[in-house]
Amino acid sequence: MEKVPEIKIKLTDVTERLDEGYLLLSKLREEAGAPVVKARLLNKEVIAVYGKDAAKKFYDPRNFKREGAMPKLVLKTLFGEDGVQTLDGKSHEKRKTIFMDLMTPKRMEDYHRILDRTLTKRMDQEHGEFQLFDVAKDVLFRSICEWSGIDLTQMSQTEIDHLAEYQISMISSAVTNPKTHVKGIENRKKSEKWAQSLIEEARTHPVAGKEEVALYAFASATDDEGELLPIDVAAVELLNVIRPTVALTVWIALMGHALFSRPDIYQRLHAEFDQLQDSFIQEMRRYYPFFPMLPAFAVQDVEIDGYLIPKDSWVVLDLYGTNHDERTIETPEVFRISRYLGKEKHISYDEEYEMIAQGGGKFEAMHRCAGEWITLHALRVFSDQLVNKYQFTVPEQDWEIPLNQFPTFPKSKAVLVKK
Repeated sequence: MEKVPEIKIKLTDVTERLDEGYLLLSKLREEAGAPVVKARLLNKEVIAVYGKDAAKKFYDPRNFKREGAMPKLVLKTLFGEDGVQTLDGKSHEKRKTIFMDLMTPKRMEDYHRILDRTLTKRMDQEHGEFQLFDVAKDVLFRSICEWSGIDLTQMSQTEIDHLAEYQISMISSAVTNPKTHVKGIENRKKSEKWAQSLIEEARTHPVAGKEEVALYAFASATDDEGELLPIDVAAVELLNVIRPTVALTVWIALMGHALFSRPDIYQRLHAEFDQLQDSFIQEMRRYYPFFPMLPAFAVQDVEIDGYLIPKDSWVVLDLYGTNHDERTIETPEVFRISRYLGKEKHISYDEEYEMIAQGGGKFEAMHRCAGEWITLHALRVFSDQLVNKYQFTVPEQDWEIPLNQFPTFPKSKAVLVKK
């Protein structure tokens, strides 16, 4: 096995490097002339890997663990402390089972129906110009709360708007400037306080027959010793259903880019909607940037692409790079609406590593996003309504998708005018 080539990043170059955003790891690989690269900044080292074969080894718990790998600044805003993403082994499997038990076919049908109704109500109210980003944020927040057993009817529109914005803030403040990061921490604290009050109420007044509803599932969840999860941990896990679903606002805005900045894509999808809808959705998830990378620690020496990853190395899997890997994906920089025709459901229900926009591996035991099926239903509902139910005109706007921003979406947030 070869030694991983190293790129040393000068302190004076850090800002410029970070500005490369989603392309940072691929540029480091290009400089190293290798599929595996080590970057060193001051005394911190990280090894970056990518590709289908690397993903298989990255998700194998015999090779890598997640405990302690996620930077604190990300935990304090994006994921929260002591959530399922930070666990390994039996503790992770037990906690992950709670999430997966929520994702039954019946509950997915319930979510689809709730979202379709909520989006229809909102779109029927829209007249003239609007930002698809803002509509999606409101609709996704309301829908996931209803699906999770959370009653918003006693809250004002302003309170709902703030809570929905907090979910986006927790994502956008994870890797950013200090001022925005601090704001994200504050918004997470506000969200956790709200979620804790919900958990407390659910424990005080449990509702029989609601075991498949997220609020009550986490209110009654237990730890490895059989004790109820601490309220703050249960609240973090409840937010781990709500926040990622509201994060789909980003993909809805990117869907706006695919449909309305590319008339050829819209026209073909409109003409062959039943045949192409799910292939379009999977290609959209592959093509556009979403979560950039995931970290872990090597628990033993691991070989990836002929290079030795030493035990205890801090390693990141490049998700964006894997989904644009020309070694396994033909013309990865081209959006091909029919790319996944015939194997759309296989990608998100059986296949573990071909396309890893929301992680890879087995849902039940590994660190693959439990909400991938919620994602599919959300994108199905929005694509159906945007293509088939309503007609829009598309004003001049800035469709640029900045790759140095996380999360990223069109600068205009996808402006449409409802006819």
